Amino acid sequence: MKPLFYLKTTIKMQDIIWIIIASAFVLLMQAGFTCLETGMVRSKNSINVAIKNLMDLCLCSAIFWIVGYGIMFGSSINGFIGSDNFFFDGDLNPKHLAFFVFQMMFCGTAITIISGAVAERMSVSGYMLVSAITSILIYPVIGHWAWSGLLDEQGILL
Repeated sequence: MKPLFYLKTTIKMQDIIWIIIASAFVLLMQAGFTCLETGMVRSKNSINVAIKNLMDLCLCSAIFWIVGYGIMFGSSINGFIGSDNFFFDGDLNPKHLAFFVFQMMFCGTAITIISGAVAERMSVSGYMLVSAITSILIYPVIGHWAWSGLLDEQGILL
């Protein structure tokens, strides 16, 4: 019989593995949205849509790492916005890092939904600006309101 400590460690590792698998599934949503959107546009614009989806994933991942995670899960200022954890570092435990990756993938997917709404209607540079604004202000702030209670802080919607 294994000691109870070993069982708790195994459960934590299983949690981390599940979060990483779920993050991979959310990342696959990017490919699904790309296929959907390229099927909805004229063939001459299909590569444009695919490149925009790849670019917005890269852009929003960088922005979410720099400021988005801090706004979403930092110490709350009156339940409105987070104020620390900017430039998220890797000194935290593996479960926290897995949670960061999971939230980053959802930020990218949320931005990609906008891509489908503006396909063939917006320039690439304009779309990247909208993507950056959404990655900085919309997703993290609304996420803070709804989900900041996960890390022992209270958002205004909880």
